[in-house]
Amino acid sequence: MKQLRIVVSSTRPGRIGPKVAQWVADQASTEEWEVELLDLSSLPFFDEEDMPRNGNYAKPHTKEWASQVFGSDAIVVVTPQYNRSFPAPIKNAIDYLFAEWDAKPVALVGYGWTGATDATADLAKVLGHVKADVVGSTGLVFTQDVSPEGLIEITDERRVELDGLLRDLAARVDAPVGATA
Repeated sequence: MKQLRIVVSSTRPGRIGPKVAQWVADQASTEEWEVELLDLSSLPFFDEEDMPRNGNYAKPHTKEWASQVFGSDAIVVVTPQYNRSFPAPIKNAIDYLFAEWDAKPVALVGYGWTGATDATADLAKVLGHVKADVVGSTGLVFTQDVSPEGLIEITDERRVELDGLLRDLAARVDAPVGATA
């Protein structure tokens, strides 16, 4: 069984990220994936003394986050679009680690008024820098796929896109691109 972690990247009060993440989790095949939702609201801003590249994690929350990322076969990041990009907590979470991202298959699911296209594009660049294997993205559009309050009314087009992303993730787990570290 493949281990899929779905990261909720928004931490603000009133967020709908957990609802979107649960929708993603519900779409994952239970015959292929064991799914766990990860919420970044408990990860403080980066507070390690050493550089992440060295892997000398001292704080318990860093060790736990590293274990969750390393122990996954693939990751889906669920992100809103704030001010034409992704929220700070996901950048912080990425910055905590380095080797754990290497060749890790990642898919991006954005949501917002424009489907979070800017947020997922920016996030793909950051994840590419830490050598994650970003397989693709999809975006949920407010009032078309999801309401600003989190009422999920996904179109068939988005369902097909997410199904394709999950298949691409599974294929990368089965035939990895290859770690560089």
